[in-house]
Amino acid sequence: MKKLIQFCLIFTVVISLGIMQEKPKNLQVLDLESVRDLIKYMKTIQKNLGVKCTFCHDINDKSIDTEHKIIAREMMKMQIDLNKSFFAQIGDSLLKHENTLQISCWTCHRGSNEPQLVRPKKN
Repeated sequence: MKKLIQFCLIFTVVISLGIMQEKPKNLQVLDLESVRDLIKYMKTIQKNLGVKCTFCHDINDKSIDTEHKIIAREMMKMQIDLNKSFFAQIGDSLLKHENTLQISCWTCHRGSNEPQLVRPKKN
């Protein structure tokens, strides 16, 4: 019985690692090499916008295009275009080091789901 449990545990880990290395499907804007890269990218966006997955995704069917997902795609295209035009030698800011000089979601959102258009007032 102990060997069966060990086998099941090892099998689960191996399968999970294989899935994490697969190329993500149904990406319309991003060109990422693995599910692991996609999860890392999405976690960065979550932090930059201060939101959870459900802000853009229908958890029951992640392929559904919600209003926020459509907006997010347009914002990603804008970010990619700006970075290619003005920071082409660096690459995508969400995939690089935090101190990379580029446009990212954080540039405008500052941890909020709406862009922060006005500088906070000092007290």
